[in-house]
Amino acid sequence: MDLITKAKSVEISRRSFLKKSAIITSTVALTPQEILAFSGERKVLKLYNVHLKKMFYAPFFERNYYKLSGLFEINKAFVDFHAHEMTRIDVKLINLLYDIKQHLGYDIQFNILSGYRSKRTNEMLRKRSEGVAKNSYHIKGKAVDIYVPNVSLRRLRDVAIGMKRGGVGYYPRSNFVHVDVGPVRTWRHG
Repeated sequence: MDLITKAKSVEISRRSFLKKSAIITSTVALTPQEILAFSGERKVLKLYNVHLKKMFYAPFFERNYYKLSGLFEINKAFVDFHAHEMTRIDVKLINLLYDIKQHLGYDIQFNILSGYRSKRTNEMLRKRSEGVAKNSYHIKGKAVDIYVPNVSLRRLRDVAIGMKRGGVGYYPRSNFVHVDVGPVRTWRHG
């Protein structure tokens, strides 16, 4: 096969590939998260740890990459203040919070009552309250108890439930909503 014939066969293969790609792309529906991932959007969370009385500003995603500095800020905001321990917070939970933020309002902050918990802290809290699970997702860095200033707990709960991406517990007497990235389920306590 001469060079010209090779070039024509490559061009035909390239055209064929592009046509097939266009057909596949036009028939596949992308989720909003996938569209945002392609867009190179900058994702930021504002987290206020009520026990530390400290605000954490965390730009965690930019130009299609997670930023370690932002993820570390989130880990610090989720600290187990009883045991003074941190863990790596699950990126699925971080993205869920970001998506909840997008539904509630661009410039909101999440007030964190409980993020990561060591096993020791979780056991201590279980002894104090019947609403603490033995194998809590908090221990795994996959759960957070939050409220949002100037947003009703019901609205926060409803938006989180609408995401259908994990568990949502409603604690109106204690003034928080539990969000995790475990199985989809809901409950009310108190």
